[in-house]
Amino acid sequence: MPTPYPPTKTPSGATLSLREIALTYSTSRGPLPALGPLSIDVENGEFVAVLGPSGCGKSTLLKILSGLLQPSAGQAFLGGTIIDKPRQDVGIVFQQPTLLPWKNVRDNVLMPVRVLGIYSPAYRKKADELIEMVGLDQFAQHYPHELSGGMQQRVAIARGLIHEPKLLLMDEPFAALDALTREQMILELQAIWERTGKSVVFITHSIPEAAFMADRIVVLSSRPGRVIHIENVGLARPRGLESMAAPEFVAICDRLRRLFTVKDPAHA
Repeated sequence: MPTPYPPTKTPSGATLSLREIALTYSTSRGPLPALGPLSIDVENGEFVAVLGPSGCGKSTLLKILSGLLQPSAGQAFLGGTIIDKPRQDVGIVFQQPTLLPWKNVRDNVLMPVRVLGIYSPAYRKKADELIEMVGLDQFAQHYPHELSGGMQQRVAIARGLIHEPKLLLMDEPFAALDALTREQMILELQAIWERTGKSVVFITHSIPEAAFMADRIVVLSSRPGRVIHIENVGLARPRGLESMAAPEFVAICDRLRRLFTVKDPAHA
């Protein structure tokens, strides 16, 4: 049974709090521990990257935060209440844009509010504002097949923000993009985040991407993923691509890289 915590108050006062979260899958070969236990807080407006090896439970963690999976132990709180089902105050951006090919950009952005049953004409204006913010105001009537991969992912980001979530979850949103587009997208995401002030949990395999985007980086061990290091980035914002050549940035990446080239501290 999950560890009991007060259901009406986030323990730390943070926007998001995870308390001893763990998940074990039942398989034909017996229990398979996939994640945790781990405890993390994300403050209001904070950008937190989660970094870890393949199979460590990063996507499982995101499913728990989105309410799509219930943990085997522990509890997650958002805005003072337990995450125990999918919620209107959470936005998600997936690895693939997953746009509906028969709907244009505006209608794809509006999909969450229609699915949630909260659509009103005011959301059309909100959608146009978000489409402009992600630089696609000339493409509102275009269809996904008429857009590049980077443009499609910008639509996905706008869609994740349309219902004004407290928390934006991003599951390796730029992994499928080429290197040049990926660099451009991290600059654009930084600008979007600074304008919206959302709390973000950003899953990535990329050490430079995590160091560039995040206020803090949570490093997970191999399965079952547990917190083995938290890196406070501390680089001035806004960050340009030239920041990646700064000694402080190189030192952060070096520290993180060493965590994956030495024996896993969680299994030492």
